[in-house]
Amino acid sequence: MRRLVLEISEEQLNKLEKDIPLQKIKSFEVLHMLRFDREEFAYIVKVEFKAPSVKIEDIFLKGAKIQLLEQDKNGVFTYFINDKMRRHEVDGIIPFDGYLSPPFGVRDGKLRIVFLGDEKQVKNLLESIDKTGISYKVVSLIDAKFSPESPLTCLTEKQRTVLVSAFEHGYYETPRRINNQELSKKLNLNSATIVEHRRKAEQRLLTRIIKNA
Repeated sequence: MRRLVLEISEEQLNKLEKDIPLQKIKSFEVLHMLRFDREEFAYIVKVEFKAPSVKIEDIFLKGAKIQLLEQDKNGVFTYFINDKMRRHEVDGIIPFDGYLSPPFGVRDGKLRIVFLGDEKQVKNLLESIDKTGISYKVVSLIDAKFSPESPLTCLTEKQRTVLVSAFEHGYYETPRRINNQELSKKLNLNSATIVEHRRKAEQRLLTRIIKNA
């Protein structure tokens, strides 16, 4: 699995996000990506505006469901956002066969994207952005390695990819946000292969944890 970090300037972003006044945002950080697919986006974000008069409703198109979760004394807001209206703007730009990972958001007039995927998925992402004609900077492209102490080191690369993807997309939540068939489409693997890799990964992790208990 590869970890790609991209930066896109506000000037370039405005070519894509013409309806969103990015100049009103001081910072916009996605804390948790709860759902990201062709049906909808659901995420928890932390937002700081450049002026007290700016509201979150000024940033998103009509139709997004927005719930304020917290506001601190420094004027930083935390929201839950469920947005079905803007999927067309990223459809064809950010592929849905990899996944986004925090830190992800806008700060100092730049959008930073952290994308996890295999070589093909990373290539698809870069090719999709190239087709838009916007410029971007590749900050880093490295193997998504885990520390030597991580239990995930006992897994093969495919087992890690399936397990981490299943976790990030909500397979282990109650109720589940994704099933095997949906995960197989995201990873471009058949459902039986997904089940096999996931079960072997779970067994290896449980064996390691129990033996070291």
